[in-house]
Amino acid sequence: MATYALRVINRTKTPLVCRTWLVSRDGEAHCGDAAVFEAAPLSTSLTQIPIRPSDFPAFDHAVAEVAGEGVHCFVEAAAPQRRLPHRAYAFVAGLALLLGIAALAAAAALRESVPRIAAFVVPPEALVGTTVRAQYSVTGAGRLAYEVVAPDGRLLQGGKLDDGAGSIAVAIPNSSEPAAYTLRMSMQGTLGNVSETRVLNAIVPRVRGAQIEDLSVHPVVAQPGQTIDVEYAAVAAGGYVRLLGSDGAIWAQKPFSSNGQTSFVVPPAPGAHEMHVLLYATKGSSAAQSIAGIVVAAASSPAAAQSDQIVGDDDPYAAAATSDDANGVFEVLNRTARSGQPIRVRILSPRNGMRIALNDAQSHEVTGSDAGADADVVTLRAPTVLLATRYTIVASFTDGFGQESVVQPVTILP
Repeated sequence: MATYALRVINRTKTPLVCRTWLVSRDGEAHCGDAAVFEAAPLSTSLTQIPIRPSDFPAFDHAVAEVAGEGVHCFVEAAAPQRRLPHRAYAFVAGLALLLGIAALAAAAALRESVPRIAAFVVPPEALVGTTVRAQYSVTGAGRLAYEVVAPDGRLLQGGKLDDGAGSIAVAIPNSSEPAAYTLRMSMQGTLGNVSETRVLNAIVPRVRGAQIEDLSVHPVVAQPGQTIDVEYAAVAAGGYVRLLGSDGAIWAQKPFSSNGQTSFVVPPAPGAHEMHVLLYATKGSSAAQSIAGIVVAAASSPAAAQSDQIVGDDDPYAAAATSDDANGVFEVLNRTARSGQPIRVRILSPRNGMRIALNDAQSHEVTGSDAGADADVVTLRAPTVLLATRYTIVASFTDGFGQESVVQPVTILP
């Protein structure tokens, strides 16, 4: 039984499928036992694959295929040396004795003196600005040297190697562009010269810009002096979270936190009004922002402030937006609707790629519609509810610096 070991370093975020093929001398490929396995994302796996050479009389070499998203490569290995049957082995041993121990010793010494590069392993790719190691092993007598050549032909590093086995540290220059570097190993001796060449691909990591994935505020209807909790998920390195008045005044500001949580105390106000929570995220030269709205009830009568926002059941299309509700982007014409009835949203300022959606309390879209440049009013259908439920109208679009969304609350009645 022969055993092949396949070591896969998966630096991608997707799994890789590895297959092993046994190729005969006539080029026909056979799939060996336990020849297919999967390398998990961002992992290193070592799999041993047993092969019985007697099952493949014409076995010439083995091929390992590694495939995945953006990855497709092959690694070859020679067939294992076959063992002779016991009787044949005894015959060869007897014949060898007849030829003489001295002749065998001389041939072995000559063979061991022939230069041979047994192994020269270089990672197929690596990130720019990093250092990788090339493993090597040689036999025989001769002068061993290596060199690393840049794509433009410049010699980056090289020199003589004294040890017959070891590793070479290769420093990849930092660059904003990918490149292919050539590594050569040569051995020159009295009985011959050998050389091996490998290619190392230097890749540039893809930088993901700032992106806001979720923003929610609890509760969406609050009293003056009450604490509201803000939760968000974003790809960012910095930024801030602000509590804004309907006129754009900044009431409070806190720095962006990687844990995605912060809180504000609602400031006092004489009557019911709307406020906004602005999340501004930055990463490098990119930025993104998102806005969520809250309703602040009147300090004297919270129940009355809430009832002021619920239009009479007989007129679900009555305009509920006031000057304090205006956000400059859209206006909800009926801030209260019964189950199954339409919710009309007037577009005040068309934006690129605008989408108007009705989201539930968990920020999941219930229904939505794309608003073109000439759209005036977008109509959404209210979902069926058993109790009066608070939803949000979300307008998402892109502007000069990234993704943005504006939110206003609505109430759905049974």
